[in-house]
Amino acid sequence: MKLAVCDDSRDALEHVDTIIGSLELKCETSPFHDVLQLLRKIQDGVCFDAILMDIEWDGAQKGIDFAEKIYRLSPKTRIIFITGYPERYSQHIFLKNTNLKGFIAKPADPAILRKTLEKIRDELDAQEQQKLVLKYNGAVTVVDPDEIIYIESRAHTATVHSVDGEFLCYEKLNALAKRLPGQFIMTHKSYLANMDKIRRIERESIILEKNMEIPVSKSRQTEVRESYFRYIGSTI
Repeated sequence: MKLAVCDDSRDALEHVDTIIGSLELKCETSPFHDVLQLLRKIQDGVCFDAILMDIEWDGAQKGIDFAEKIYRLSPKTRIIFITGYPERYSQHIFLKNTNLKGFIAKPADPAILRKTLEKIRDELDAQEQQKLVLKYNGAVTVVDPDEIIYIESRAHTATVHSVDGEFLCYEKLNALAKRLPGQFIMTHKSYLANMDKIRRIERESIILEKNMEIPVSKSRQTEVRESYFRYIGSTI
C-alpha cells in the first residue's frame, strides 16, 4: 500500500511515520511537509492509495480544501484526515468532495490508525481480485473494471473499451457480465456499459465518457433508466 503523510508539523510527521512503521502492514510511506509539493507529485502522475492529511495549515486554505483538489486529480486516492481539533472539523470534513476514509484525532492512536489502514488494505485487496483477466490470441491482459467504459460484442469477440485503450477477448458478453461488479448494465444484447461512465441517457442511446455513444435497445430503455437512477441513488 502506497501512502503519503502530509503535515506542516515535522514532529507530527515523524510520529505518524513511526506508528505506520510499527504496524507491519507493508506500507510504502512518503512524508510531505509542504502540501503544494504533494499536489505537484500527484499532478506529475504519482499515485497514492491513501493520504493522511492534516487539516490545519498556515493560510486561508485548510487540508479539506487541498483534499478536494486531490480528489479532482486522483479520485481513487483515499483521504484520512488527521487533526488536533476534531470537534471543530467533525462536520466540515463532509462538505467537500473527497474520497474520505477516516478521521483521526492527534496525537494519532496506533490502534485506530491500524484499523483505518487495514480497512483500506482490505478494500485494495478486494479490488485486485475483481480485476478482469482477458485472453486473446495467446496474450493475457488484466483490466481494472473501474477503467472500463463499455464492452461491445461482435461475432465471437468482445472489445473492451477502457480509458487506457481497447482490448479484445474471446468471451460471450453474458459471461463477462457475470465477472464484473454491479455498476455494469446490459443496454443492448451486444453492449455492456459501466454506469460510472455514463454522462447522459438519450431515448435510444447512452453518452459515455470521452463522448462515446452506445445504443439502448427498445426493450431495455425503461430497465436501463431505472437501474441507472437506482445505482446513482445508492452511491450518494
